[in-house]
Amino acid sequence: MAFTLTLALASASCGRSTPATAGEPAPAGFEVPAGQALVLVVGDDGTLVPWTADLADDPGRMAVPFPVARSAAAIQPLGDIAVLAVNRTGLSRLSVRRGTGAGRSGTRLSVEALPGAEGEFAGRTVSSSWARGNEALFLLFRHPIYETEVPRSPASVTVTATASSASILAPGVGGDAYALYPSSADSWLVQYRSEAGDRVIPGYARYSPDGASGSGATEPLERLAFEKLVSPMPLGAAPEALRTAAAALGGSLLVEARFTDGSRRAYVRGDPGEAAPAWAQLAASGTGDGIAAIVVTDDWRVSTTRQSADGCVTTVQTPAAPVPGARARDAAIVGGLVIILWEEDLFPDVGLSGIMAMQTGL
Repeated sequence: MAFTLTLALASASCGRSTPATAGEPAPAGFEVPAGQALVLVVGDDGTLVPWTADLADDPGRMAVPFPVARSAAAIQPLGDIAVLAVNRTGLSRLSVRRGTGAGRSGTRLSVEALPGAEGEFAGRTVSSSWARGNEALFLLFRHPIYETEVPRSPASVTVTATASSASILAPGVGGDAYALYPSSADSWLVQYRSEAGDRVIPGYARYSPDGASGSGATEPLERLAFEKLVSPMPLGAAPEALRTAAAALGGSLLVEARFTDGSRRAYVRGDPGEAAPAWAQLAASGTGDGIAAIVVTDDWRVSTTRQSADGCVTTVQTPAAPVPGARARDAAIVGGLVIILWEEDLFPDVGLSGIMAMQTGL
């Protein structure tokens, strides 16, 4: 697969795979080749497998509406690991292993199933992801148009995952939650949707979680107040590292950014109607490889800003899409790698889907 790099240096400064020695066990995980991207695709059973060109030519492959597709739907970083949600399947833990030992070096991405909540994914669609402390959270909801399975009760659940297992956050944010926007670590904006006959009943609220109990206080909001709270802010109001990473990318941008406290915030530059969707993460101080922030656009531009003793360095990379029509759909920093979720966009259908892992060294 082709992989081209374009470098844009904001200031001076700021990184291989070796076969295992004979007799050593094969290393776990998938190798991330130096100077190239590792591309994995979601198989028919929901597991990730290495990309091969013949997958795109499979005559039995069918595109299906995105709410019911087995696809890489959301990723939530938790320090040096991340939790990946595969729609209609379950959760996996992603971690990075740097090769050490006699005759071996390199980087590998480990993908391991997280047990405990896989039964909740049938008949529901993955919506938002966010974090609270050392937990990754995912909202699963029943799609009102494309769902084909019998209704679940409740229609929506909140799944919480640590590095070792997953469970249901009960009672969670509500059984008819449709979308969630974590505006801060202790304040989540929730959109609700229920039906009564042929009527659709929307609702909006601010939810404040109560410690580790899964319960919390709900403050109803009017629609206009809710929309104002979730509206994008000017990109100039973003933290410096995020602004620096975005400055290396041209054109209008609509950026959804993750912060170290687990919250998310949207920012816009230029005309929102013409803006390229993008995903960003502001890294915690001391993150591996000195990464301060990343911004990834849906048309495959990846901007990484690092901090060093010599100042700030920004790198722009342009990996090739895995298949024609594939778009980046989310991104996160995991163990010094940039992990990008992608899907073959045949809206409202999804074809192939998976993840791309890439090094960010200069």
